[in-house]
Amino acid sequence: MKYYIFIGVLILSILSLASCANRGSPFPRSDLTEETWQQYVDANTNQWSRGADNWFMTGDANLAEESNRVAPDSAAISTMSVRVSQFNNIKVNGPFQVQVFGSLEQNSVYVYGPNEEVRNVSIAVRGNTLHVTVAGDPAGTPKMRQVIVRIGIVNLQALTQLGAGRIEARQVRSTGLSITSSGSGNIYLAGNVNLKCIKQSGRGSVFVWGAITPILDIETTGSGCVNVCGNVGIRSIKHYGKSDVSIIGANSDSLYIDTSGTGKIGIRGIVNAREIKARDNTCVYLCGTNSASLYVYLFNQARVGLSGRANDLYVNGNGASRFWGRSLCVMNAYVRAQDKAHINVMASNKIFASAVDNGSVYFFGTPDLMSQFVSGNGTVIPIWFDNKRACMAELIPVYKDVPRSYQHQRYQWKNKHLRGAKGEI
Repeated sequence: MKYYIFIGVLILSILSLASCANRGSPFPRSDLTEETWQQYVDANTNQWSRGADNWFMTGDANLAEESNRVAPDSAAISTMSVRVSQFNNIKVNGPFQVQVFGSLEQNSVYVYGPNEEVRNVSIAVRGNTLHVTVAGDPAGTPKMRQVIVRIGIVNLQALTQLGAGRIEARQVRSTGLSITSSGSGNIYLAGNVNLKCIKQSGRGSVFVWGAITPILDIETTGSGCVNVCGNVGIRSIKHYGKSDVSIIGANSDSLYIDTSGTGKIGIRGIVNAREIKARDNTCVYLCGTNSASLYVYLFNQARVGLSGRANDLYVNGNGASRFWGRSLCVMNAYVRAQDKAHINVMASNKIFASAVDNGSVYFFGTPDLMSQFVSGNGTVIPIWFDNKRACMAELIPVYKDVPRSYQHQRYQWKNKHLRGAKGEI
């Protein structure tokens, strides 16, 4: 009996010592000097067009149109032409497919599909807005997904998605476009558009190719993603949902980001980022910062990764947040890590680093540049690094205007006659 008691006490002692050793270990469980966030920033748009169909990609008939063409006479496939007055805005709510194309002369609307479902599509112009909805139950019938609403428009100013069907727009033109998505259907849009605003509050995603815009504001509260490429003068991103935001070809002289919830914001280009606030489980990754003064505030489990350069950098990390700034060339840095936050930072002139509670700061540079304040279990560790040489190698030119011929990772559309350009199905 004493033998078994001795064995039991021995096992409990070993487990207790292992637990204490794990809690009291001064070494992190992972190498905090390693930064891999760059791989999560989109560099091309190949993945974005996966949900689009043949009509959007090449102008050819999609599966629904091909199916309607070979349907027997008993299926009663019909085409309905709708006479409409002038409109610049489109609002859609239904499970049918919507195809929007740029028109040179006048607007037009055609509805194509099974006869009974075509008659249940309601089309009306109120004010300057074309409303396309379903008469009766918004979910419609299963055959409603075989219906195609094709819209030709000269100048698209606003596009609103409220339903579950897919909206595709190609070769459209706009002098100031606002996109609103609160339904579950995706929006795919390509053309020479001056994109002003995107508001996403539903499950549907928004994909835009070829945006030429000096100022763009994005606000997301839903779960669908927002992806934009072109020459994008992104001014603000307010993210309070579960979605991801990707910008390729950013070209901005002032950017403010405010995030909470979950999801990732990835930006590739050259931007003058001024302020980033990241909370909860959100991630902000920016490749190409070129800032005079940049303020970063992190809370909870937030992650921020930056590359490029900044004259003055201010970082305040709270909770269990992480700031990845090893690839950010900074002149002067003022950083503070508290709670369990961690900060990687580089500076070539001077740095003031503060670490309190269980916070930690890794400084990549020469120790003589650093002033530090440490309290509690905080740690500040200088890591010898030739930051001046690294920054010279990563010199980024400032640019604010890009020729219209510039298309950053824009989809290579086939130069083919657009079906329906004159209104025919």
